[in-house]
Parts: sequence; structure tokens; C-alpha cells
Amino acid sequence: MKKNGFATGLMYVLLVFLTVGLAILILFNFQANREQMAALEAEELAAATTPTPAPTATPEPTPTPNRVTETITMAFAGDLVAQPGLTTDAASEVDETVTYDFFDELAGVVPVLSGADLSVCTMVGTVTDGGTYDSGYGMPPAIATALAGSGFQVVNTATDHILDLEFDGLAQTVRTLQNEGLYTIGAYTSEQSHGAFIADVHDVKIALLSYTCGTGGHSIAERPWCLDILTQDYMTEQAAVDYDRIDADIAAVKEAGADIVVCFVYWWDSTQYYTVTRQNQTDVTDHLFRRGVDVVIGGGVKTPQPIVTSVVERDDGTRANCVACYSLSNLLSCFNDRYTNLSAVAKIAVSRDTDSGECWVSGVRYDPLFMLDTDDYADYVEPAYKFRLLDARGVLADREGSEVQISDLAFEAVTQGVADLQELLGAEYDAENGGVRMEYPY
Repeated sequence: MKKNGFATGLMYVLLVFLTVGLAILILFNFQANREQMAALEAEELAAATTPTPAPTATPEPTPTPNRVTETITMAFAGDLVAQPGLTTDAASEVDETVTYDFFDELAGVVPVLSGADLSVCTMVGTVTDGGTYDSGYGMPPAIATALAGSGFQVVNTATDHILDLEFDGLAQTVRTLQNEGLYTIGAYTSEQSHGAFIADVHDVKIALLSYTCGTGGHSIAERPWCLDILTQDYMTEQAAVDYDRIDADIAAVKEAGADIVVCFVYWWDSTQYYTVTRQNQTDVTDHLFRRGVDVVIGGGVKTPQPIVTSVVERDDGTRANCVACYSLSNLLSCFNDRYTNLSAVAKIAVSRDTDSGECWVSGVRYDPLFMLDTDDYADYVEPAYKFRLLDARGVLADREGSEVQISDLAFEAVTQGVADLQELLGAEYDAENGGVRMEYPY
């Protein structure tokens, strides 16, 4: 009985302690809550009496200076095919002395080249003195005079007809053109003269490379430096493209400071008369672009082929605007198959940042040309030349005011030729449509 009473008393004592502890805890929490509420009220009061600061003004962005650029224009014409009919048409005889004047035949290209900073064409054949010129692919020195006088500055000589008269014909061709103040590329008179031509055009360094796929069956084993050839097996299949040599040439002109690299390729016989590109052409062009070439100018096709523009990822990780003119056809010739009398001068713009010195291809357009063979147009009006290169757009724009008065039939042919060129080269590149602008940065 005493034991039970002791337990009951102990329970009462514990109960009292618990009650007192609980009361103290409740009182402490109540006091803490009051202090917290008082602090919040003080903060709200301070916030109400403190003025709101003005928002921080957004800083004005620093304006980017406008890029200051200069632009030059390169003009590329097609193939001057040294056929006998052209020379016969340019000949005149006085007192048994025969002279030659090709200015009239070339007259149509003069207004088209006007304003270009660098103008280039390809000579298919030889330029020699003392020949009969009634067969083969050869012309008298007067053609060099006419080319220089018409506005050309550079002549590409790497074709499959430059060795028609062996090395002597090649050497005389190069010297004759150079004697008229023309620069030549692709063929060389000595090992010391071998090498790419780099033109400095208003502080833009333009390298001009050139290769021919074949030599017309002539070997250069004794003088491997005399002609730039695309293939190692040029005497047989012409299938083994010499990429190692080409890559070395591109690297060399880059090392020499070239800002823009242009490469002429006189294509395989298997490409002739095709108005669309073939796989071997696009394969070579793609490689050239990846390695550092900016512009490819094709020849030897005898008909127009497309102009193509693209932004290319180089093998070195850089990017570049690139242009391929797969074929600009025949500048001068006696061909009269379909499309072979159509040609164009491609105008390729290069821009240069005057501060950084960066250069890039910034646009491309073309001007159409028409090679008129008057035998195809019986009612051709004077002056009565057999062959005459026409500035096609100029003739269509002002037929009556044109220096050359042509028949209705010829006018219709020129009109159709301009339309055909738009289809074959690309209507967007026609100068009348403004050409194509290429952006930079890429």
C-alpha cells in the first residue's frame, strides 16, 4: 500500500514538471513570434518610407564600325580557237603582201571588257610567224595585237593544241603574246620562267594557275616544265589526276601571298559538246575548292556549261565563297553546231576589307556574246564580214544604233542565243538580272 502511494506521488511530481516545461516553451515561442512580427513590421515601415531607386539605365551598345571595302572585277572570256577560217577572214592583200587584222572579229568583246580590272582569255592553238595558217590551229602575230588592243591582259595557253608545232611553236606563241604586253600562263619557254602568275590588282593578289588534261599526243618528257598538265598519264588514259602536284602549286601561291586563287582547266575530250557537267569535272573542281582555289574557269568543251556558286568548307577548316564556270564556250571560232556560237564573259567581283586586308569573292555575273557566221544568214547587212563576234545584249538593246547592222534572221538567232545562255549558264547570273551577290562573313 505504501509502495503504491509513492508511485502515485512520483507521477504527480513528473506531471507538474511537464506542465511547467510546456508553459515555459509556449511562453518562449510566443515571445519569439512577437519579436519576429515586430522586425517584419519595422522592415515594412522602412520600406514604405524609403524612396524607390531609379532603374539602372541599359548601357548603349558600342556601335560596330562599318566595314570599308574595295571591289575589283575579274573578267574571264572563253576559248579563242585558232581555226583557219578566222585567219582567212582577217586577211587582206596589197601588192602581194598579206596582212591580218582581227580587231573587227573581236569588236564585240571590247564593250563587255570595259571597266574590268583584270581580263583573261584562253588561246587554243599557236601564234607563230611565217606559217600558211590554212590548216591546223595556228594564227599570225596580229591576233596578239588584237587581243591586247581589245582589252585583254592575260592569255591562258595551256591547251591540247599548244604543242601542235612542238616546243618551238609553244615558245614562239608565248614570246609573241608577251611581246604585245600580254602575260601568259600555263606554258613556259624555260625552266626558270615556270611558275604561277600572281597579279597585284589594287592591292589584291590574284594567283592564276592553269592545267590542260592532254597534249594532243605530244610528249613533254624532255621538257617537263614547259606545260602545266592535269594528269600524269596524259599520253594515254588521262585518268590519273596529279593531285599532289596541284596541291603543291596551290600551297606555293598561298605561301607567296595570294589572296585569291583562280585555276583554269582545259577539260578532257570526253566533255566536249556536253551542256551539263560530267563527274570528272565536278570531282576535280571540288578538290580544287577544298584545297584553296576560289575560282575555276573551264575550257575545251565547245559549248556553254553552268556557272555554280557555293560556300566551301576547306580542308584546312576555313570557309570560302567559290565560283565554278565550267565552260564559257568559244570566244572566237568557226564552229556552227548548236550552242557552239554562244559564249559569255564572266565578271567575278572580289572585295577587300581595307582595314584587315581580308579578301573574298563577292559576286558573279556574265555578259552574253554571239559568234556570227554570215554564211548562216544570207541577208546579212554590211559590213560584210564572214565571222563577227557580237555583244549580244548591246545588239538587242539598240539594233539600229549598233555598229554592226544585222538581218532579221540574225537578230532572231541572237535573241534565241541569249535565252539559251540563260538556260545553260543560269538565268540568275545574267548581268541583265543583276548577277549573284555572295555574302561575307559566310
